Amino acid sequence: MTELLSPAGDFSCALTALYNGCDAIYCALERFGARAYARNLTEDELKKLLQLAHSLNKKIYVTVNTIIKDNELNDSIEFINNLYKLGVDGLILADYALITYVIENLPEMEAHISTQAGLKYLEDVLYFEKLKAKRCVLAREVSFDDIKYIKENTNMPLEIFAHGALCVSYSGGCLMSSMLTLRSGNRGRCSQNCRREYTLYKNNDVIDSGFMLSMRDLCTFDDVNKLKDINVDSLKLEGRMKNEQYVKIVTSEYRKKLDDRNYKSTMLENIFHRNYTKGFIFNEDRGKIVDIGKKNNEGKYIGTIIKKDGNLTLVNIIDKLSIKDRIKIEDDEDYYFTVDEIFNLKKQNVNNISGNCYLNIYKNMKNNSKIYKMIDSSIDISFDNKYKLPIIIKASGKLNENLKLETEIHGIKFEAISNEVFQSSLTKPIDSDTLFKQLAKLNDTSFYLDKVINNLEGNLFMTISAINNTRRILVDKISDYFQYKRELKNIDLNIEKINYDIEDIKLTAFCVTQEQYDMCKELGIKDIYYKNYAKYVRQNNLDIAYGEYILCGNYGDIYKYNDKTLISDYSFNVINSKAIYDLHKTNVKYVTLSVETSYKELDEIGKNYQKYGNNPNLEMIVYGRINLMTLKYCPLRRYNECNKCKENKYYIKDSKEKFPIYHDGCITHIVNSKPLNLIDDIKDISKVVKRLRLQFTTEGKDEVKDIILKYQYRLKNIDSNIKQFDSQNETRGLYKREIL
Repeated sequence: MTELLSPAGDFSCALTALYNGCDAIYCALERFGARAYARNLTEDELKKLLQLAHSLNKKIYVTVNTIIKDNELNDSIEFINNLYKLGVDGLILADYALITYVIENLPEMEAHISTQAGLKYLEDVLYFEKLKAKRCVLAREVSFDDIKYIKENTNMPLEIFAHGALCVSYSGGCLMSSMLTLRSGNRGRCSQNCRREYTLYKNNDVIDSGFMLSMRDLCTFDDVNKLKDINVDSLKLEGRMKNEQYVKIVTSEYRKKLDDRNYKSTMLENIFHRNYTKGFIFNEDRGKIVDIGKKNNEGKYIGTIIKKDGNLTLVNIIDKLSIKDRIKIEDDEDYYFTVDEIFNLKKQNVNNISGNCYLNIYKNMKNNSKIYKMIDSSIDISFDNKYKLPIIIKASGKLNENLKLETEIHGIKFEAISNEVFQSSLTKPIDSDTLFKQLAKLNDTSFYLDKVINNLEGNLFMTISAINNTRRILVDKISDYFQYKRELKNIDLNIEKINYDIEDIKLTAFCVTQEQYDMCKELGIKDIYYKNYAKYVRQNNLDIAYGEYILCGNYGDIYKYNDKTLISDYSFNVINSKAIYDLHKTNVKYVTLSVETSYKELDEIGKNYQKYGNNPNLEMIVYGRINLMTLKYCPLRRYNECNKCKENKYYIKDSKEKFPIYHDGCITHIVNSKPLNLIDDIKDISKVVKRLRLQFTTEGKDEVKDIILKYQYRLKNIDSNIKQFDSQNETRGLYKREIL
């Protein structure tokens, strides 16, 4: 069966999803989830949710999909252990240290590999299948045909995004937020720089301005049963930042579509959303998947401004407008407000209306400005018993004995005994109607009373409070059972130390052009990543050129090239000592640290790694225009600039800086406006890291030569106090600044 997986940013959204047809819910607590600005659940709310969901045979997955700093490792593992004890069904994980911990020590709790881990290819899935993970969440960029191919060639359950907001960059491969604001998207604090307005330049000429990176919202509704037909295991509805109305509509509409492929939806237009796209999954054009005219959720178009009329504004509503709806009026600056009054043409108050009417708008709006409904207050977020479980309660007892309540759920029998005994009734004895009325008070449970079997013997009396208390005892027993609490066994991390010879400090280089490679080779750099790079995003399935070693962009490359000398790239987002050790255990000889690693993290790694071995074999990028985003989308395509990217220089510019664009085939890379340069810091860096990488992307051969010579000189004079860092034109990136 294909699982429908719904989001829950808080407990109310979780209940809404639960009682509108989802099969599972994903949520987070306050820490370690990749939506730090969602309201999230408390531990008590999670406990209650587990009880409700499990009694309905539904599952709860908790997101723990941020990268973990060394000083957070013990805390994050304790956090995970607690989720295990609470009875959580699975964790959605991204940091390799936590992935291996859960798989090796808590196999009863499923390890789901987050899209933040960058799973794009069959080999990525096979890698985690071999590791014994229980599910892989594929990147949103993977096409239907590739999903089908992966499904046919692996036993790994697959989760696919079906609806909601899209990241323009491959998830886990975006560094723009952390580089510009310190708010790391890899730690759930994305500042959404992709939603800003940019100007696109070709050489020095403006091509266009707009929201060049603002993706439309994904909607696979019309095609979702194609995914069900190829046995995709789980369909994820994005939206942990959304409200109950959103959760109700997307959950109930997709439930209906999965149950009836002929079902047509009109409700998906009624929720807060950007313009929809069928996404890369169903082959959306690479140039049309963004909406350059919109930065925010547009909502549903419902009418226009006609004119100002005294203190009121005459508008035309083509749909329906109600009190408490939240609307947006599109003007020079978008204007948002919640409707608190509506007047008909006689200027009388009404609760809702279609056609011409008056609104009290505290701002003069241009005639013909468009009106969009952002929140539809008429959406009923209450729920009935449709998705609750009907139960039968048998009540038995006799004079001077206790009341006994019994029920059975999913083959499990439960009973409760009252604290009082029955007395003889002097007036009205307890009857079936009285029992039903009191035992039916199950509103905060996941079941409802379908029938009472009255086996009471004689004319009996018991206080209503005693009956209600017995019902509560029964409910508590049911809830406690279905939480599925676990005992945590003693865990032996079983660290077998890996010792490497400590090497001399050396320069390595990454190149994207032949002339860069030739210059590196000419100047004596031996370890060069060029054709021996297994790309983070590849254009085809051709094997790379083998050398003495291979730079791996993805986990699947470790699986595919395991008989070679391997270097994991910065795209693995490694920022703690345990992840380094765990990668070394998989035959990765050198681990490239995340570019989000600060000097404090580096120092902690150096100190804390000693329990794993004598030396963490590390590489670190010390120079280069950091790749802020890797995109399947191409901003040049809509302007008929295809195949011109090799002949011209392109960049996008915001209000402050410009960001160069380069292409690898049809994959777009947006790099930082200033190159990273840690030349003045290599003495301290080299105490922990021996391989110092120069990352060349947009540099010409003369610039490459100049940079290499400067670094070679500095390595020969590593104790020199001469400052070579250019603070005006270069950046230290995140080395001197800690990410949030």
